Amino acid sequence: MDKKSIRPVLNLISVKSDENFQNEVLRPILKLQHEILILTFKNWSIQQKIKLVNLNKDKFQETLDKSFSKNVVIRNLILGIIIGQFTKDEFLEYQKNTSEFNRRIFSMAKQRLFDSFDQIKKDGNS
Repeated sequence: MDKKSIRPVLNLISVKSDENFQNEVLRPILKLQHEILILTFKNWSIQQKIKLVNLNKDKFQETLDKSFSKNVVIRNLILGIIIGQFTKDEFLEYQKNTSEFNRRIFSMAKQRLFDSFDQIKKDGNS
């Protein structure tokens, strides 16, 4: 079984090649890895002594923004979760515009985590 066959199929249309890569590769991988993304962020939060259960939605958004902009560890963990699912050809395409694709990965990952606030808080750390 190859990596592409386990990804969810999203029927998204795009014109630009960067958007095409985002819609055909990044979004399906983020959807596939959604639970791992949540578990990774929760585990990292515990290590950082961030009490997610005590946060309201606004504070959670601030925590996400600060974490993604200032913390190399969580950024690298998230990149590893996503890039590890690339095929060789996808990785070669990713390398052509790494900074733009990383920006898109972080933006979509933050949004997924934010949209999962209730689940994260319910299952959260104490």
